[in-house]
Order: sequence, then C-alpha cells, then structure tokens
Amino acid sequence: MFSAQSDRDILFTPTMVGGRRSKAVFGRMDPDAALNALLRGSGLTWREFQGRYLVEQAPAPAVEEPEAEVEGLVVTALRRPTLDRLTPMSVRAFSGEDLTRAGAATFTQAATLMPGLTQTSTGTGRNRFSLRGVYGSGEATTALYYDDIPVTGPSGTTADPGGSSPQFLLVDVERMELLRGPQGTLYGSSAMGGALKVVFKRPDLNEPSASLSGEASTNAGYWGEAETLVVNRPLVEDKIGVRLAAYHRRDPPYLENRRLGLKGINDSATWGGRLGVGFQFDNDVQINLTVAHQEARDGDTSGGWAGAPPNVSYGHVRTPFDSRMTMYEGALSWRFSGMRLTANAASYTWKSTRQIDYTGTLQSERLSLDGCKRYLQIPDTAVCTAPQLAAYSSYVDSRAPGLLYQPIDLYADVQEVRLQSDAPGYFAWTAGVFREVRSDTIDSQVIVGDPATGLPRHGDFTGRRIVDSQLTQRAVYGEATLGADRDTSFVLGARRFTYDKRTDGEALIVNVISNTTEANFRSTTEESGWSLKFLASHRFSPSAMGYAQASQGFRPGGVNTVPGLPPNLSAYGADSLWNYELGLKGAWLNNRLQVNTALYRIDWQDMQYTANSTNGAFSFITNLGRARVNGLEADASFAFTPAWRGGANLALTDAILTSDQASADGVGLGSAGDRIPAVPRIAADGWLEYRRDLGGGLELLVRTDAAYVGRSNSTFKPGVGGDVALGDYWLFNSRAFLRAARWTVGAFIENLTDVDDPSFATSARQPLTIAPRPRRFGLTASYDF
Repeated sequence: MFSAQSDRDILFTPTMVGGRRSKAVFGRMDPDAALNALLRGSGLTWREFQGRYLVEQAPAPAVEEPEAEVEGLVVTALRRPTLDRLTPMSVRAFSGEDLTRAGAATFTQAATLMPGLTQTSTGTGRNRFSLRGVYGSGEATTALYYDDIPVTGPSGTTADPGGSSPQFLLVDVERMELLRGPQGTLYGSSAMGGALKVVFKRPDLNEPSASLSGEASTNAGYWGEAETLVVNRPLVEDKIGVRLAAYHRRDPPYLENRRLGLKGINDSATWGGRLGVGFQFDNDVQINLTVAHQEARDGDTSGGWAGAPPNVSYGHVRTPFDSRMTMYEGALSWRFSGMRLTANAASYTWKSTRQIDYTGTLQSERLSLDGCKRYLQIPDTAVCTAPQLAAYSSYVDSRAPGLLYQPIDLYADVQEVRLQSDAPGYFAWTAGVFREVRSDTIDSQVIVGDPATGLPRHGDFTGRRIVDSQLTQRAVYGEATLGADRDTSFVLGARRFTYDKRTDGEALIVNVISNTTEANFRSTTEESGWSLKFLASHRFSPSAMGYAQASQGFRPGGVNTVPGLPPNLSAYGADSLWNYELGLKGAWLNNRLQVNTALYRIDWQDMQYTANSTNGAFSFITNLGRARVNGLEADASFAFTPAWRGGANLALTDAILTSDQASADGVGLGSAGDRIPAVPRIAADGWLEYRRDLGGGLELLVRTDAAYVGRSNSTFKPGVGGDVALGDYWLFNSRAFLRAARWTVGAFIENLTDVDDPSFATSARQPLTIAPRPRRFGLTASYDF
C-alpha cells in the first residue's frame, strides 16, 4: 500500500521481513517520513538505491517519540492515488474519521466544513451545489460522485437536473474529496465549478470487524435519533470479503405552520443500507461490487415565510418529499505490463415525489383576462365581460388552495473505462471513454388541497401533464504528463464530448389558469465540443509545490418544457467557462503546518440561467449573458503539540455579470454589474481539537468548529421585489468524546448561538427563507466488536 501511495518501488529480502509487524501509519507527511514511521521499532531501516527504497537490517532498533503531524490523506482527484498536499489542484479532503469527529452525517453538515461550497434549497428535500460562484439552473455546475459514478437529479418540468441530487447519508465513508475548479477533462460535464466526491469504504479482506453506533438529539423541544451498524467479514482470507452498512436516522422538526395550526411539521427520516463484496484474485486484479439503497421522507418544507418570525410558515398546503434511491456498481482494477486498466459500470434509479404550494400562482391569475377567455372559450377577438370575469375568478377560487403533486422516476446507466500508465518514468498518461444514458418521467399534477389540513385531494385535477426526458452523453478523454518523475512537470488534457437530449410533453388535463394549452410537444437538441486543460507544476522541496493552470468546464444544453414558449427559447445551448489559476501548497515546521492557497479567475460565457414566464407560472432556462468570477481560496492546518491541532479555511468570491441578461419573454434576470445570487463574497471556517490521555486506557477528544457565511442576496437586484438578504452570520458547533478500547461516548452542541438568519430564499411568489437548524443538543455512543 505504501509503495502504491508513494509511487516508488520497495526492495527487500522476504526472509528479513518475515514475521515482523508494524503499526498502521496515518498522517500527512513526506514519503521518507512515512516510511520511517512505518519501520519505527521494527529493527529495520532504509536507504535510497537507484530511485527505489531499499529496506535493510538496522544496527539497533530505533525508538523515537511520535511527533505532532498534521493529518493528511491520499486522494484520487486525478483518478490515481496522490497525496492531497502534493496534488497540483485546489482540493480539500476529509477522512471518514474527520467527518465523524465533526458530526457530519449529512451533506448539509459536511458543507459547513468546506467554505466556497454553497448548498441552496430548491424545495423540500432538494438542494443545489455550487463552487467558486458558478451558480445556475440546468445541469449541475458541481458534479456529485459516489466512488467513480456521477449521479444527478431529474430534468422534471423545469429542465433543472442540478436542482436536486440523490444524497446518501455519509455513513461508513472512506473519505470525501472537494475538487475546486473545472474538472472537465477527467470528470466531464456538470463539473464546470468543481466536483464533490464521496468514496465509500470497501471490504477488508483480512480482518473481521463490526461496530454499532447511536445518537439521540433534541432541538426546539423535539427529539431525534440515529443508529448505524457496520459489519465486515472476510470469506476467503486475502481473496474475498463482504461489508454491510445499515442505518436509520430521524432528525427532529423545528418549523410550525400557523395557517394550518400545525407544529413540528418538518421532521425527516432516512433509512438504508449498503452491501459491498470485494474480490482480489492476485495482487494485480481487484473487483468490487456494491449495492446501495436508501429511502427518505421529509415531512414538510424547512423554509419559513419571508417577513414572518423565524421558523414560521403560513403555507396553504403540506409539502412533503419522499425519496427512494437504489444504486448498483461494479469496479475492476487490473495492473499489467506497467499499465492499469480501470472499468466502472453502474445503474441507479431514483424515485421521488415532491409537492409544492401552488396557491400563490393560482391566485395571481384570478383577474387574468386571458385566463377568462381560456376558461370560457371566448374567441381572442372578443372581450371578457365583467360577469364572465367574475365567473372565471370564482372558478380560480374553487381551485385554491392548490399544489403541485409530482411523482418522478429517474433511471441512469453509466459506464467508464480508463487505461493509464502505472510505472515511474518521465512520461505518464491517462486515456478513457465515458457513456451515460439518463431518462426521467414526471407526472406533474395541479390538484386541489384541503384548506383545513393542507393535504391533497387526489383526483381533483386543475391540470395534469407528463414530461419525458432522455439525455445520452459520450466522451473520449485523456491527459499526458511530461516530467512525471521530475520536480517540474507539464500536463495537457482534452475531452471530446457529444450529447443529445430528447424531451416529450403531453397535457392530459389542460390547466386553463396557468395555460398549458400548448404543452404537447417533442423536441430534440444535440451538441459536441472540446474541454481542455493546461497545467504546469514545480516542486520547490519534498514538501512544497506550486502550479499554474488554465482549465475549461462545460455543461450540456437541453430543451425547455414551458407551454407556449417562443420557438427561439424552446432549446438552450451548452455553456462553458475558462478557469485561470495559480496555486501554492506545502508543509513546513516538520509537517506541523500545512498551507494551500489558490488564486483564480473564471470567464463564463453563454451561461445558463433561469427566467420566469411573465405570468410567473413557469420557469425556463435560457443562454443569456456572461459572468466573471475572481476568487481566493486558502486552507491551513497546524499541530501545536501532539495534543492540540487546528485549522482555518477562507474563500473570497467576487462573482458578477459582465453583460445584460434581458428578455421580453421572461423576468428575474440581471444586468451587467449585478452580483450572482446566493454567492457570498466571504466564507470561512476554523476548527480546534484537543486530545488528552486520561490514563486507564481512556482518551478525551474535544473539538470546536466555527463557520462564517458572508453576505449575499437571493436575486440579482438587492432590495427589489422579493429579494432577501442572506448570510452574514457565524455558526458554532462543539463536540466532546471519551474513548476506551472499544467504547466511545460523546456529547455535542450544534448552532451554539441559535442563529436564525436566512442562508437562502426561494424566488417563488411568496419567498421561503431557509435558515440553519436551531440549537441542537445530543449524545452519541459507539461500540467496536
């Protein structure tokens, strides 16, 4: 394992190392220091021999006190193992242990550890990720990966797959990697702002293990709980093993609906499991098979009404969200003749049902003369009289309260094959092919809600339409590195992509209020292009390096499903950007201090963004305008002593439009000089950990996290219309653990100061504001078998 991670051969005599064992080595350190730690106390030493490590018998056992070293991780951001601080890109990595210590079991909790990553709500149970200010509707701007499999949400009725993503709980995770900046070459479309990669633990083929953990928590007078069971079992030692993770989590509610007289409406429950089977036929061939399944339910929106007291809603109807996600994955790794072949194949289905309060949209149309004509089938040349308008208004009132009830089925197949060099040398390369077929169907029903309970009256339709979408993507890509074994190296990467998308719409019941009279259509769009990358890096020392790069990102275009949209707006094209970046990273003070910095500029053209139809009933995507983003990212981790560790992270983002976004067919767009919504100029976080040996086999660990979310706005025009000022608050969390040989017990406080400032607001006719969860207390316990 050390040989693979350090990318250097190790020479030794088998009889010399036979029967010897060493402790596992964790931490961010140079390969030389890591090998010293690995051999510490073994009676062995090493020296360099023709570019390799030669292990020899030491004159006497070397016994040294451990040093305080900043922990580090081996990451696969470049699709091969590299040490994160020696990877020439802006990357933040967290081990599963890091996430556990910080209490990050959900993506919302993990996002507070990663300044610059913005997570915004697009409705109950749905969130959008964005990085470096690259924020917009359409295909995702920040790709989400589980292992090597990209996942995304459905197109739905708004052609907005990036508006939601299937989010597994962060249970039994090996690590999480945040790749900042365009990853178009290796990760393809939807990674134009970056990528978020979750790597699950695979079966251990040697050691059996099991663990059971639980949590009890409370906020706003309500209780929640969580349980996790992980079992690992080798079936044939060194050859076959299985790993099972099963979990359940219920988060307590905190929001009330005063219109319906309900309290504690937004409880959420998640349960699921993951089974992995690993095969290792020899040292060169590995196969891993994984099946994961998760079901979740959010009881209602977590957004309060703008202008109302914190965590208070006046919604006309209930808006729960139900989700069922199943993923099958197979991965092959084969080393041969100085090369490595990697093949991944997966399929996943995501079935969900979302509900949206549609009452405001209906009520806004009760005096519409066009709606009156549609309802009473009056010719366009005629005039709707006052009695006729009154009859139409009475009909609209009879359909309120109303809600969108939308069952959605998504199915995707993903295949990827990579071949890359796997031997040291001046020239290194990676080549791959990728294919994805994704289809989804939404049954969008406008139905009447019960004014007393807010529940839907199924079958009482105001309108109903079906939208089917299918996207096929294909790509061939590669990267070549000159000077791979030198201090100075150059990388050239390219990806050739093609895609086609087909969208079919059918109105089963015409909604004359919102006007779906033109909802029957079939549209197709296709496009192809290149995504490029140029990178130069230099190692100033074994522990410090700098890099400069220019990289490109892109997203596929698509087809709008808005009834009656002008032909010139029915389809929208791909958008792309160039990212220019300088970075410096390294470790000093005997690995006690590690610093990573990146300075970048992004030029974004043909940007996809959402506009609303003039009647406010529909959203559509259009290619209008350009944007420029200037930014700085800085991460620092330090170890004062073996007992005290900490870190701080900063993201400065200046994201503005550089040309007008204007259309007579839509509203909600911006002008040159406007700042992109929901992108804070400043985001930061810091953490501090204290460890102490209490004796008797007990260890105390105390951790405190502080995160700052800077000011931004929910629309392009601050203070105008439904705009809401966002952010400008600190969030404090604290945890303490007491560890024994097998037991760990802990306590935590989240949102210590009970911040309730909005972090995001929707752009509906009645904006909803989403704020951090109220102050929460909890206890945790785990036991290792």
